[in-house]
Amino acid sequence: MKLAALTEGLQYTLLQGTMEKDVNSLIYFSDEAEAGSAFFAIPGSEKNGLAYVQAAQARGAEVFIVQESLFLNSPQNPQSRPPTVLLVEDVRKALALMSSRFYGNPCDSLFTVAVTGTKGKTSTTYMLRAILEEAGIRTGLIGTVENGWEGHFREAERTTPQSLDVQRWCRQMADGGCLAVIMEVSSQGLMQSRVCGVPFDLGIFTNLSPDHIGPGEHESFEEYAYWKSTLFSQCRTAVILEDEPAWRELLEERQQEARQKETEHGGILPQRILSFGQQAGSDFRCSHLELTKDDTGLGTSFLLEERCSQTERKLSLGLPGLFQAFNAAGAAAAARSCGIGWSVIEEALKKVRVPGRVEPVDTGGKTCVLVDYAHNGLALRQLLRDLRVYGPRQLIVVFGCGGNRDRNRRKEMGRAAAELADRIIVTSDNPRKEKPEAIIADIVQAIEEVRDEGGLKGTWQTVENRAEAIREAVRLGEKDDIVLIAGKGHETWQLTGEKKIHFDDREIVRDYIMKIRDFQDHTGENRT
Repeated sequence: MKLAALTEGLQYTLLQGTMEKDVNSLIYFSDEAEAGSAFFAIPGSEKNGLAYVQAAQARGAEVFIVQESLFLNSPQNPQSRPPTVLLVEDVRKALALMSSRFYGNPCDSLFTVAVTGTKGKTSTTYMLRAILEEAGIRTGLIGTVENGWEGHFREAERTTPQSLDVQRWCRQMADGGCLAVIMEVSSQGLMQSRVCGVPFDLGIFTNLSPDHIGPGEHESFEEYAYWKSTLFSQCRTAVILEDEPAWRELLEERQQEARQKETEHGGILPQRILSFGQQAGSDFRCSHLELTKDDTGLGTSFLLEERCSQTERKLSLGLPGLFQAFNAAGAAAAARSCGIGWSVIEEALKKVRVPGRVEPVDTGGKTCVLVDYAHNGLALRQLLRDLRVYGPRQLIVVFGCGGNRDRNRRKEMGRAAAELADRIIVTSDNPRKEKPEAIIADIVQAIEEVRDEGGLKGTWQTVENRAEAIREAVRLGEKDDIVLIAGKGHETWQLTGEKKIHFDDREIVRDYIMKIRDFQDHTGENRT
């Protein structure tokens, strides 16, 4: 595609070169450069793309998009053409808009759904996808766990990929027969323009609470909430959790901005707003929330009343936790806004499973083991409270905290576990560039504070090696106990220093259970 066609509608200054170059690929990593590449020098918190321009040019890139003035010498290779350099105000936005054009504006041929909020994004996307698939609508996912569609999934590296990758996936989905795509849209993804230019048909707004505040993330909760709310400017229909009053306030702020000037996304803003939650005025009102338990495991049920049709349906989930009822209500409200029938919604929600979100791991009836992504105090506290309602003989929790992240999480998670769990095993999570023992010490300090205040519910111990900690928790668990392994959920790796090693909480449990069974088969003893 000609560079001139790729940049149509984009504001830029041609610093050098020509717009008549053929562009064969768009890249933001210099080691992916080749002849005909356009390299986007993205500024980052640790590394600036400008530092890699020379490397990209050496590998054959001929077009460079920058947001600081830059002039390049012609390559020494006589067969190479002089470079073209475009100066733009925002490289990330330029990448987003040019990526959409490069891949033929794939979102125009898909029904696009965005899900944002602090918690519940992954569960909501899986629930809504299950409903759409049950309705015969082939649907792709872009999110925290995986990207792709049935038979074509790949493990995700981040919640919202770079805009180039979003557009590439959407192109592949459209070509693969998908009619819809559901994306988890993070605050970072919005702030860094990863979904810039995507006209979402529908946006779902889950709960909102302080998170991702610290170095390399957001400076404050106000900034975090602001970027979440910018999704209002990109969706035609908004489905909002009415129990979260901040959404209404943020929506009004975005609407006031739109009245003052045309928005960056063509002035879409929500043309329709629907609400769900326990509030009496909600368009979809949840009531009679119950935690259920039977031979198939732990679950949740609730009534959902649709105000416009004055109908009420009981919906059941094979997932524990009252918070899952709200995720399901959001997914059901979105599905109803698309005209999908209640029977389809009911059937899909009964069967849905979400990787790493209160995901049960089969232990052959020994004990109930759940793996969950809860990695802050609010999420862990809410989950532990719900699990206590099921009446376990003993509630055991294994968790740690990620390194190089907000240290307040350590205190909050430590206090939640200390006040609600019968047994705590503090271990390593993704220590990154911090020492695991230092992170564990911060958590232990919080537990000891609860103890000194007289609020410690049970006992605690530290096992730095996460695999050993998980095995110890399963060993301690009995038939009527619940073992919760929190923090990493769906992740299949662990970040230690500069290394990313394979690690899956679920595999550790399964391997340990298999070892126990092999031992019993060989010895005839029924013990652990």
